[in-house]
Amino acid sequence: MSKNYTVYLGSSAARNYEECIEHCQYYANYLYNKGSLDFYDVDLYKGTRTLRDKPISTLEEELKCINEKKENPLGCMRSISVYYAAQSSLDLLLNADVKAFRKHADIAGKLKILSKNEDIWAYTGIDVNHFFLSIMSDSHDLIRFLIQHRDEIVSVKARYASDDPRPYFNANTLLALSGEWELLKSRSQVYLQDEYKSRHYRIRIPDHEFYVALCDKNVEGMKVALNKLLEPKLAKRAIYDTNVWFDFYLQLQVLLYAKIASIHGFDLGIDSPIAPKELIEYKPLEPQEYADPYDFMKEFDYDQPIMNWINYWNAIIEENRSKEKKKRKGLSWFDRLVLKLFVK
Repeated sequence: MSKNYTVYLGSSAARNYEECIEHCQYYANYLYNKGSLDFYDVDLYKGTRTLRDKPISTLEEELKCINEKKENPLGCMRSISVYYAAQSSLDLLLNADVKAFRKHADIAGKLKILSKNEDIWAYTGIDVNHFFLSIMSDSHDLIRFLIQHRDEIVSVKARYASDDPRPYFNANTLLALSGEWELLKSRSQVYLQDEYKSRHYRIRIPDHEFYVALCDKNVEGMKVALNKLLEPKLAKRAIYDTNVWFDFYLQLQVLLYAKIASIHGFDLGIDSPIAPKELIEYKPLEPQEYADPYDFMKEFDYDQPIMNWINYWNAIIEENRSKEKKKRKGLSWFDRLVLKLFVK
C-alpha cells in the first residue's frame, strides 16, 4: 500500500495529522454549502455562535458580492480561492486523486491571482505559497501567465538583501520557470557566495544549489540538492509554516522545483511519500478540464497587464466604500457609533 500523503511533517498551528485534514475539510465544505457559517450565525463581538433558522450559502453570497460588484469582491475571490485550495489538498489526502488535485489547484491558483489588490504581490512571503498551486496544476495558462508577467509580480531588479532576500528568492523561482539560465545562475551564486547570509534564510541553500544545477542541465546535481530537502529533519524545517494546506504532509520545495525541472524536460527520478513522482510529472489535463467554474473568472485576460484587472476592481471597491461613507453621514451620531462598534 502506498504511503504517499500519509507522512506527518508537523504543523505551525500545533494540529496533529488528523486535525490538519479536518482543517482542510472545514474550508472545503463551503464549496458544498456545508460550511460552519452556512449553518451558524457567529457574532465575534459577543463571542456567540447561534444555529440559523434557515441555512445560507456563504459561497453563493460571495459570488453574489462579486457578480453584483458589491462590498469587497476581491476579498470574496480570495475566500473562494481558499476553499478550492483546501479541496485540492483533500483530493490527495482522502483519494490520492492527482487529476482532481490539478483541476482544483488550477481554480485555486487562478482565483488567488485574480484576488490580488496590487501587482507586486511576491515581494514578501515564499514561493511555495505564492506559486505552488498554479505551477503544480500543470495549467498552461497559469504557467505562461507567471512567465509572461514575472517582472510585474516581482522584479528581478530588486536587489539582494541578506536580511530579507524574499523578493530575490521569489524572482529566482520565476526565472527558473522561465528558463532564464544565465541570469538565474549568476543570481543564485550571489546568494550562495554571501558569507553574511541571514541564519534564518540559510535553509534556502539547497534551493539555490538546485538552481545552479538546473542552469547547467546537471541532473545529478539537481537530485543531490533536492535529496537534502528530503532528509527528515531538513524536510520539516524547510516547509514549516509555508503553506497551511500542504506543508503538514508534503515537501513543497522538492515538489515545486522538481516540477519546474519536469516542465523543462528533466526527469529527476524523485519519488518519496512526501514528494510523490505522480505529482512531480508534468502532465497537463485536457484543455476543457481546466474549465472556469464561474463567469467572472472568464473575464480575466492572461495577456493584459495585471494592473488592468486590479485597477478595475479596486475602483469598484473604492466606490462602494464611498457610497457606504455617504450613507453613514445621514445617520445619527448614535447610529454611527453602533455601526462603528458592531459592523465590520
